[in-house]
Amino acid sequence: MGKLHKGAFAVMGMCKKAREPFGITVDPRDERGTHFAFCWGFKIKAEQAKREGYDRKSVRGSVEYDRDFNGCPHCGSKLFWLCHHCNTFVCWDGETQMVTCPKCGCGGQLQPQESVALSGGAF
Repeated sequence: MGKLHKGAFAVMGMCKKAREPFGITVDPRDERGTHFAFCWGFKIKAEQAKREGYDRKSVRGSVEYDRDFNGCPHCGSKLFWLCHHCNTFVCWDGETQMVTCPKCGCGGQLQPQESVALSGGAF
């Protein structure tokens, strides 16, 4: 992972296969704060993430993957969908269109989005 810009933060993800949480380092890529990059996926326990404040920041914008992005640290997936109920990124197999969030149990049919709302906390 390269050098992060000021304002980098982490959001939480949940591995559908392992049913385990993980963090994603998010780096702002523009000065307006509307374009971001997923830079690194890392294992973390939910209790530690809460203590670190990964649930305290919310932003809206578009997301790309950094060229060094490793994906989910549990299953290796680099595809995700965002649960709009609990705001968690969930690993995606790239095929299934009907999904259920392993964190909160909500589900539905996937729909493409041009931007997302990210919630997380600073490092």
